[in-house]
Amino acid sequence: MKTGTHEIIHRLPIELELILSIMKLDRSSVSPEVIEAMAGPHIDWDRFLDLTKEHRLYPIVYANINKYNLSFIPAQVTSQLNQMFVRNTMKMLQLTAVMEKVCHTMEQSDIQSLVLKGPVLAEALFGDFSLRTSKDIDLLVPEESFEQAEQLLLQLGFQPDEHVPRALNAVKRNKHHLSYTHPESRIQVELHWRMSSDSFREFTFAELWERRRQTKKTSKPVNYLGHEDLFTYLISHGARHAWFRLRWLADIECMMRSEMKWNTVSEYCRKLDLMHVAGQVMVLLSELFDVPLDSRCRTMADHAKARRLAEEAVKIIDEYIYLLGKQSPSAAKAYFRTYNALILTPRQQWKRRINRFYPNYLDIKLLTLPRWLHFMYFPLRPILWFWRKKKRITV
Repeated sequence: MKTGTHEIIHRLPIELELILSIMKLDRSSVSPEVIEAMAGPHIDWDRFLDLTKEHRLYPIVYANINKYNLSFIPAQVTSQLNQMFVRNTMKMLQLTAVMEKVCHTMEQSDIQSLVLKGPVLAEALFGDFSLRTSKDIDLLVPEESFEQAEQLLLQLGFQPDEHVPRALNAVKRNKHHLSYTHPESRIQVELHWRMSSDSFREFTFAELWERRRQTKKTSKPVNYLGHEDLFTYLISHGARHAWFRLRWLADIECMMRSEMKWNTVSEYCRKLDLMHVAGQVMVLLSELFDVPLDSRCRTMADHAKARRLAEEAVKIIDEYIYLLGKQSPSAAKAYFRTYNALILTPRQQWKRRINRFYPNYLDIKLLTLPRWLHFMYFPLRPILWFWRKKKRITV
């Protein structure tokens, strides 16, 4: 087994290299002495803190600073990490309580549900809710149960984050989830009927349900994805977002240290058009996290598109968090254009183009027609698209 060339990691800021090195202490690939040599006067500690927060890595960084007694880290840095750690622990406990209540309510109404990430992922990966961050609860239900599940959320006091017209099945065609927030707790639930947009292949809910697991550390069992299903979902989710938060890669690095049925993973990746994504992940893990790759993982990393995809992702990892507050949605979309051209397979690109001809919920929000005139959205689609673009430019 061998790791990467480390060419990619040296393109990242020295502060981010230091963060990754602290995270590697658990695997003995880096020593405290090496980290002390890195943590010299050239480190911008404000940037270090910002990066731990933006990449959502501060729980593990803080835990390792304490575990390995890295006393050379400035006291004010450790103090701020501690404050973030405590706040996150409280938030994760709150999320866990709400997750249990929502899932139990679904079960009582005979609605099957699978939690995709959040507290269940913290338990599955680290055995500790405090070592991972999460802003919401991602809940997957069968598409035919979505409306009933939505009504249950409303009965529990959650409110929709936006009004989305439901005509022409446009919501389910253009989106894969809707978000709801409780006005008192401010906890958000993303209710999914798919794990990603319909441009991407995925297993049916019934298949995922058959392979499900249950939490062990919650007061009531909560269902979540099977081990290999979770792995393929995480690599697909992270790749679609270009890994601009390293927490997603840290999740997968942790999974790599567990028992994995690699033949099953390869089979799933082939079925879901994810072989190039799996290759990208292996390159990134090898280069950034020093993950040793055996022959099966090395075969994935040798995919024709893997290294190019990894290099494009590193550009975004390096730059994107600094651009988030400065870009319009259209500029952010343009920023990802080169990356998306690589990450999407020809079939996915074709399906995405076809979907552009179908009316979406934005058309319906722009021009509300009576039900008997809904067929007019099809010929009006180019006009409504141009109208939206013009309004966006003139605002």
